[in-house]
Amino acid sequence: MGAIQDDAVSNNKLVLRPLIGLMNGLRPDEIERFVVEEIEKHRRLRDEAVKLEALLDANAEDGQELSETNRAYISAMIAVHAQQTVVSTLLDILGYIPEMPTQKPH
Repeated sequence: MGAIQDDAVSNNKLVLRPLIGLMNGLRPDEIERFVVEEIEKHRRLRDEAVKLEALLDANAEDGQELSETNRAYISAMIAVHAQQTVVSTLLDILGYIPEMPTQKPH
């Protein structure tokens, strides 16, 4: 069957309808807490994907086998994009972008 073309799905925004039901009846401050947590999770997933991408680039220069690293990178990017859909849906429900807490030093 193969992958679908980008334009076949790009005309409609993906919304996770179950999240709408889960957030139904919650106060905005409660929804905001979920939004902040999910944004933080998205950032962690993105950071992991960036590390894997750097590893892929380094291995490509060395001519090493890329299959396992490439598979890990693709898996990480799937998680990043799935989480982006969660964040986008929750932001739509909340109706605004909340202030994010200051980051803790590492």
